[in-house]
Amino acid sequence: MTNQTNQNERLVKILQASQEVQAEIDRVLEGRPPTPQPEQPSGPLLLGVSAAAKLMGCSRATIWRICRAGRLEKVELFPGSFRLRRADLLALAAGKGGRHE
Repeated sequence: MTNQTNQNERLVKILQASQEVQAEIDRVLEGRPPTPQPEQPSGPLLLGVSAAAKLMGCSRATIWRICRAGRLEKVELFPGSFRLRRADLLALAAGKGGRHE
């Protein structure tokens, strides 16, 4: 392929991009930094108490106290077995509450 063909294909892709993508392209062309994208959590969505304590950097007892205080909601998988939502733990760590709405 020629250089001209590559440029034409790039222009077509830019023109067909969504408004959000075009806005980001405009930001870059204006010399402004791109909008930071929220970091996607990695790992399991549901965590046991030990994994939750490790993620939060605290003890299992602290996780239990937070649950008893109603700041974290347990997800019961089956009677006697439950997990905690990673999103709730991260929200609690960020100071945004923690309970899943």
